[in-house]
Amino acid sequence: MPLLGRSRLKRYVAVAIACLFLISADAPLTKLEPTFKAPATVTAADRDVTSLTLSWEQVAGAPAYRVEQSTNPGLTAGSYYTVTAPTAEIPGLSPDTTYYVKVGVVRSDGTAAGPYSAPLEVRTEPRPKVAPVEHPLRVASYNVYCDYCFAGHPNELPWSGRRDAVVSTIKSRMPDVIGLQEASAARLKEDTSVPGVAQFEDLHNGLVAAGAPYELTNTARNNCIDPNTATNCQEQYRGASAGVRILFNTSTVTLLSQGAVKLASGLQSDDRYLAWAILRQQATNKSFFFVNVHLVQHLGDPAYFDLRQKQAQQVVETIQSNNPAGLPVLIAGDLNSNKWAKPTNAPYDVLTQAGFLDPLGNTYRQDLPSAGATAERRIRSNLDSYNGFSRKPPARNNYGNGTYMDYILTSRMRTLEWETVVDVDDQGNFKGVIPSDHNMIRADVLLP
Repeated sequence: MPLLGRSRLKRYVAVAIACLFLISADAPLTKLEPTFKAPATVTAADRDVTSLTLSWEQVAGAPAYRVEQSTNPGLTAGSYYTVTAPTAEIPGLSPDTTYYVKVGVVRSDGTAAGPYSAPLEVRTEPRPKVAPVEHPLRVASYNVYCDYCFAGHPNELPWSGRRDAVVSTIKSRMPDVIGLQEASAARLKEDTSVPGVAQFEDLHNGLVAAGAPYELTNTARNNCIDPNTATNCQEQYRGASAGVRILFNTSTVTLLSQGAVKLASGLQSDDRYLAWAILRQQATNKSFFFVNVHLVQHLGDPAYFDLRQKQAQQVVETIQSNNPAGLPVLIAGDLNSNKWAKPTNAPYDVLTQAGFLDPLGNTYRQDLPSAGATAERRIRSNLDSYNGFSRKPPARNNYGNGTYMDYILTSRMRTLEWETVVDVDDQGNFKGVIPSDHNMIRADVLLP
C-alpha cells in the first residue's frame, strides 16, 4: 500500500477528529459508578452456639456491605445480610457447624459495587451438654377456624368436613395442654337440635371418641343464667370465653383452677376473651399458669392497633392478678399481629417487654432468629403460622423464621423443641384435607 502524502494525511486526521467531536457531542454523558475493592481482613470477632460476629476493614466511601454465608464452601444457596458498618452479627445458625462467609461492597440500591472478599471458614460453638430431660411439658396453640367463618376458599371445607382433620392434627402431637381459638360457642350450623352442639364441644367429643383423653377447663358456652344460649341472655359469670378454649390431657396434667376475662372492645361486634388455667404436671408435681387469648383483628386500622395493644396489656395484668405465687407462665394465642405490622408488632412488644420470651426470637422485620431465641430445636419454623387454606403452606424462606400471628411465649424456662405442625408430602403440599387456615404450633418446655 503506497504511503500517504503529508497533505493527504493531515486531511484524514482532521476528518477523524471532526467525526470524534460529532459523536461525543451527540452522545449522552455517563456518570461512572465507583468500583470498590474487596473488604480486607474479614475475621470472626466473636462466635457462640448459634451466631457469628464478623468484622473487617472499612472501605473508604463504601455505601454499604453485603455479607453472604453458607454451609457450602462454594457459597451456593447462601443467605445475605446488608449492613452499613464494617461489622455484622449473623444469628440463627446451627451449633457446631462450619460456615463460609464473604463480604463485598454494595451501592445504596443493593447492586454490587466491587468484588467479594475471599471466603472465611468459621465454625460455631457446640451446644453445651445438659442433663437429659425426662419430663418435658408439651403445649400447643391452634386457631381452628370457626364453623360460621366458612368463606368458600378453593381448598376450604365446612367444619363438618374439617373436624376429623383437626382432631387428627391434635392427636398426632398429643399436647399436655392446648389453647384453641375460634372454637365457636355457637351451635353448629348443621345441627338443628336444641340445645345442639357447639363447635368447641364437637371438637372435644371428636378427641374423646378418637381415644385422646382431653377435657375442657370450662364447659360453659355463655356467661348467662342459661349458659347454653346467648338469646335473651341474663348475664351471669360462668367462666365462659366464647371461642377461646383450653383443653388439657387428663392423663398428664391436673386442673387446679381456671377463669376468663372479657377483653376491652368497642370496635367489633364480636367479644374477645382471655382464658387462663393453673395446672399441675403429674410427672413432676410442678404447677404452671397457662393463658390462651385471641386479640382483635384488622391489621391496617390504627384504632385496632391501639386496641390490640390495650388487650395485650390486659393479658399481662391478668397474669399478675391471678398468679400471686409466681408460677411459670405459658402464653398461647392468636395475637392478630406479626413482625411486619406497622407501625410496630404492638402485642408482641407489650408481652416481651413484660419479661416473656419468644422461643423463636421472631423479632421485628427479621427473618433470622434474634440472639434471645430459646428454642433448642426447630421443626418447620420457617413456615408462616397462617396458611389461608393454600395447598402449600406459605413460607418466606427455607430458613429462619416465618411470619407468625400465632404465638407461644414463656416465662424463663428451657424450650426444648418448637414445631409448626403440618402434614405435607415430599413437595411440601398438604396431604388431604387442610384442617384450618392456621397451622397448629407446639413447643416442648421444661418447667423450672
